Amino acid sequence: MNKKYSFVIVAITAATLISSCVSRGNNPGWEYAPDMYYSKGYEAYNQGDSNVVNPYGMNMREPVAGTVAYGKLDYKYPFENNGEGYEKAGELLKMPEGVSLEDGRAAYMYGIYCSPCHGNNGNNDGPVFKRVSTLKPAWKGYSDAAVMNLADGKIYHTLTYGKNNMGSHASVLTPSDRWKLVKYVKFLGSQNGAVATVAQDSTSTTK
Repeated sequence: MNKKYSFVIVAITAATLISSCVSRGNNPGWEYAPDMYYSKGYEAYNQGDSNVVNPYGMNMREPVAGTVAYGKLDYKYPFENNGEGYEKAGELLKMPEGVSLEDGRAAYMYGIYCSPCHGNNGNNDGPVFKRVSTLKPAWKGYSDAAVMNLADGKIYHTLTYGKNNMGSHASVLTPSDRWKLVKYVKFLGSQNGAVATVAQDSTSTTK
């Protein structure tokens, strides 16, 4: 009797091992209610090979060639990321009318994305420049003539693509925010220039 039970136990164990081996590899085994895991509907971000209408089995439709999404017209940027595009942007790209600093949006965005390097007042004394000695700015501050005389389009181009040590900010700044920052940079430069002029005049007066 013991031999009979031993044989049954060995047979069950062998069957279990064989079945476990079969479910390995590309065979996922049995699933309970797969419809609960995999939607049969054509959801936008669900890649389904069963969709034979769109290319590559995609559920999202590709936009019509030559079209721009509603509300995204100002994202269309005509200048390439090279020296020629930089010069063309300075020559042809002009700040739109109505760009204002009154809502505080520019100062807010500047504090997030610009001040860590350029400092709160645009003097290149932010914590990043203080800690990383290898970063050498091309100008002392926004009040430098090189910045104050720089075409607005070139600053916008730099925010879009990046330049030298500065990377692109196009993914975090909308086109309208970029123009606000361009205006804010010039504002900080004029403020610092005015402060420097007053300090110089007072020094010469005391002498």
